[in-house]
Amino acid sequence: MFLNVPSISKMQWHPFTISSNSNLESDKISVIIKGEGKWTNKLQELLASPSPVDRLDVSIEGPYGPASTDFLRHDLLVMVSGGSGVTPFISIIRELVHTTETTKSSTPNILLITAFKNSTDLTMLDLILPISGASSEISRLDLQIEAYITREKQPATEEKKTTRTIWFKPNPSDAPLAPILGPNSWLWLCAIISSSFVIYLILIGILTRYYIFPIDHNTNKIYSSSWRAVLHMLFLCICIGITSTSAFLWNKSEKSKETMQIQNMEGATPAASPNSWYYNADRELESLPHESISKSINLHYGERPDLKRFLFDRKESSVGVLVCGPKKLRHEVANICSSGLAANLHFESISFSW
Repeated sequence: MFLNVPSISKMQWHPFTISSNSNLESDKISVIIKGEGKWTNKLQELLASPSPVDRLDVSIEGPYGPASTDFLRHDLLVMVSGGSGVTPFISIIRELVHTTETTKSSTPNILLITAFKNSTDLTMLDLILPISGASSEISRLDLQIEAYITREKQPATEEKKTTRTIWFKPNPSDAPLAPILGPNSWLWLCAIISSSFVIYLILIGILTRYYIFPIDHNTNKIYSSSWRAVLHMLFLCICIGITSTSAFLWNKSEKSKETMQIQNMEGATPAASPNSWYYNADRELESLPHESISKSINLHYGERPDLKRFLFDRKESSVGVLVCGPKKLRHEVANICSSGLAANLHFESISFSW
């Protein structure tokens, strides 16, 4: 989806991949933004400034992208990513966590092969699970993570970084944005057309039976066909106006209820100002993921993954191979899967080009 932050630039829209899952987090939408450009660095400076930010206006367009794939049909999912390409796989893993939690059905084993330039990027793996919960369900997944740090020969000895979560209290003027007829505009439009037609037929039937058919009861003369057509059009417009107004007022009342819920939201106890606060500001990033995730990660320093060995050694009958990352990486994985040396590999590229 595309993001715009007017306080940084009113004209610039930047695409980011959604990392959250609507089933696991129905009231949240998350993206991972890495400070590698002028716009993203300004956003980081804005949020990391010593003076607390009370409010941040953000505009969203989307989401866009390919339709989700039925991942449950495979026995094993091999996810290959480079850098921030791990973002869509975080959403997929969360979807599998939700499937395990709700349906109690079996899910495919997961092998995540990811490569980063520096060890500081390993913090992306901490986002596999939301901070809010669902950690107990991750243990049901057979998850193995092979993480490669290509530009470092050994683990960094620097002090561990800490994360700071900034909460913005909603403004009383905030309101959910939706079409005039609500999120199901097409259904409402069909209802308006059909109900307007029914009301129109009823009114025309009453008018014709008791007033203008076969003659004008006031003058005993045959009613003019032109005036009859005008009355038909007038009644039709009145019916459409009545039904449209009713639908609009009903949706407006529903939106006002959502607005009240937003205005009455309660958050953590403020520590900085009435409108912004920090929650668990000194909690270490490495302590966020569930212990089972930490045990599933194998770190490799100063080398790149041997993709042929990982893929050709798979003995499962159906292996779904997903790749997201640089163009060179996607082509390498595609060539391995299409080489014909392994019939159980099913390739799919997740690419976002704008």
